[in-house]
Amino acid sequence: MKTGWKTHAIGRHLVDLPGDARVIESYTYNEVSLKPLPNIKTRASFDGVVSEKEKELRATKHKTKGSMFIERVPHANGSATLVSWEDPSWEGMYHFDTYFRAGSRAFKYSGNVSLSRKRPALDLREELSREWRELNPGEIPEGIGFVADGAILVDKDFNLESWSMAVQFAGKPDVHFDISAFAQRQVEEPLRKRMGGTLSGLLGNIVGLTQLRNRERPVGAIWGEEVLVAGTEKGKRAYSFAWEAPGKAHSLAEPNINVGLGVLESAYPTNKESFASDEEALELWDAVVNSIRLRPGAV
Repeated sequence: MKTGWKTHAIGRHLVDLPGDARVIESYTYNEVSLKPLPNIKTRASFDGVVSEKEKELRATKHKTKGSMFIERVPHANGSATLVSWEDPSWEGMYHFDTYFRAGSRAFKYSGNVSLSRKRPALDLREELSREWRELNPGEIPEGIGFVADGAILVDKDFNLESWSMAVQFAGKPDVHFDISAFAQRQVEEPLRKRMGGTLSGLLGNIVGLTQLRNRERPVGAIWGEEVLVAGTEKGKRAYSFAWEAPGKAHSLAEPNINVGLGVLESAYPTNKESFASDEEALELWDAVVNSIRLRPGAV
């Protein structure tokens, strides 16, 4: 790893980034958003937030049931699910707001549930509530689990989980950089096959647009492809980089992984806020992409 860089654990993977980079992360588990609640640090504040939401639901009217609130279901480690109606005018779907606790960390896990799936959905949330563990500051966990916002969900079951990170590099506000991964039931065509005709059209129609790379690009044990395009307009260099690992179906160890870098239209007329040269752009790109790997023992 380069000097001054830091390893980030996210999902079941590790990524190295400059220590002064700003990162915004998001996560889903089983296609349901996992939202960190950073202002909750104590059991008292946790219970207060859940109770306030319950009060709000009780005060919201339902056309036939009187109130949107149905019940509060306790789970292990102080976690809880608030069951309510999904819509104030009918009774066809439940809405679950689950609040998980992991030490001083808390998460909200919200989604709609069909009437026939109420019991299995509550059973799943009870199981998940037992599997959360808070990480120590700077800890890179070992063993099975999905990492989110300083905690790990020690779960090995296949699900359509995903994660993403938007990275802002210090001194480069014009550079948009995103990394994402998602488990999948079926695999799409590889990147270069999907882009084939589109890329040829772009290169032929836009003056000054050139292809820096178009190739297979494995990263360690992860097979992938990359397409890197750059062009110059009115003295400003623009970049559109993409790397993708198509992954495998029904695999937590080999999800689809996407990395993208862009310096495109913006309020900045020059490259002072991005890259001084193609070589600098490629150096940063290669350092991040080459660092992506499955966390040992994560699956």
